[in-house]
Amino acid sequence: MPTIVFDFDGTIADTLSVVIKIANKFADHYGYKKIPLSDLPKLREKKPSAVLKHLGISIFKLPIVVRKIRFEMNKEIVNLKTAVDLKDTLVHLKENGCILGILTTNSRENVTEFLKNNDLQLFDFIYSGRAVFGKSRLLKKLMKEKKIPHADPIYIGDEIRDVEAAKKAGIKVIGVTWGYNTKTALLTSHPDHVVEKPEELKSIILG
Repeated sequence: MPTIVFDFDGTIADTLSVVIKIANKFADHYGYKKIPLSDLPKLREKKPSAVLKHLGISIFKLPIVVRKIRFEMNKEIVNLKTAVDLKDTLVHLKENGCILGILTTNSRENVTEFLKNNDLQLFDFIYSGRAVFGKSRLLKKLMKEKKIPHADPIYIGDEIRDVEAAKKAGIKVIGVTWGYNTKTALLTSHPDHVVEKPEELKSIILG
């Protein structure tokens, strides 16, 4: 059975509202626009580059802003809840022989604590690394270090950049609509599948 690699932010953990709260907190300091909740539907349709342009965050300022948000996010992560109820689906995949993993830019310790708090200790590995716009490189590194056959894994993410990274890395990819980007936005990047409910993953993966 295949190895299923899940993105963490937005796909497993409900991080969107916390990220917006933190981003708004530092908007004045770093000189970009705040994100009113009324703008969220429009922003969920956009690619990361378009969101940055809308907010007025330059590519040069981005690493500083991301580091700051990530630092603050690390304090919040253990208190977060799941984006959707994934447990039954994860148990079903695992019982049918799938290897389950997480690829994240969060610390492994924080993700482990989150999984413990949300009764989701079902994953075989957590792979942590830094990648603002380099998730494809992180995926390739994961495949190499975990010695997973290149044609075998399936990546599951909630953003356009997740789909693009997986395709660039030569990995099958499923987009989920309960995270950052909408179904319409995800479809523009042509994933192998898009699902709106966790249980849909069972039939797609196990066929």
